[in-house]
Amino acid sequence: MRKVFQLLGFVVAMLLATNISAQDRQLANHLSIGTEVGTTGWGFEAAIPLTHYVTFRTGFTTLPRFNINFDINYTTKGEKKNVDVRGRVHMSDYKFLADIYPFKHSSFHVTGGFYAGLPDLGTVYNTGLLDVDEGEGLEIGDVFVRPNDNGLVRLKLQTSSFKPYAGLGFGRPISSKHKVSVAFDLGVMFWGTPALKVYSPDEEGWIRMQKNDIDDKDFHDAVKIIERVKVYPVLNFRIYYNVF
Repeated sequence: MRKVFQLLGFVVAMLLATNISAQDRQLANHLSIGTEVGTTGWGFEAAIPLTHYVTFRTGFTTLPRFNINFDINYTTKGEKKNVDVRGRVHMSDYKFLADIYPFKHSSFHVTGGFYAGLPDLGTVYNTGLLDVDEGEGLEIGDVFVRPNDNGLVRLKLQTSSFKPYAGLGFGRPISSKHKVSVAFDLGVMFWGTPALKVYSPDEEGWIRMQKNDIDDKDFHDAVKIIERVKVYPVLNFRIYYNVF
């Protein structure tokens, strides 16, 4: 079966190659490099048009690190308490995308492809003092953990490392009249069901927290909301320079 799919892919590729005009072949010899800014942070990419209707783009995006301060409830020895914590968010991804233009000279396009990077989206750790005795622990959800040697309890938020993308936009990386061109895109990144994990020094590993096992209502609702966010909106503005 695998060989059949490989053969079909080869046949499709040959058909596409025979339908590319001489003008399209000349167009495919162009290259643009660009930079972008948007909800994925900032990044750079290279773009190569295959024909007037298809352009391939590949590059790297990174969301600068930023901190969020808040507080969470925890339970120790049957008593509910509160502690100040800090969340640190960061996201970096490689991307490969294809822009499809419905008309030869249209700037409107639909885009498909993927982003890929590390699964860790953010980390959370306590900045306040945990009110537990030395050697004792605390209960977060149904997970019993104790602080590490530095007095820290760590949580992290993970998504899928492979994130399909679909969107639409306006603009072309290659301009026949100008060295500089711009483009605008709007779409969504499908990163799966996020997972909130807590690190257990005793088990020397990360344990996923299940919302159905969390008694604290606020914490339960927070995990429930996190698990519902299965897509990430992508909005960006790009500027290109036509290298050749």
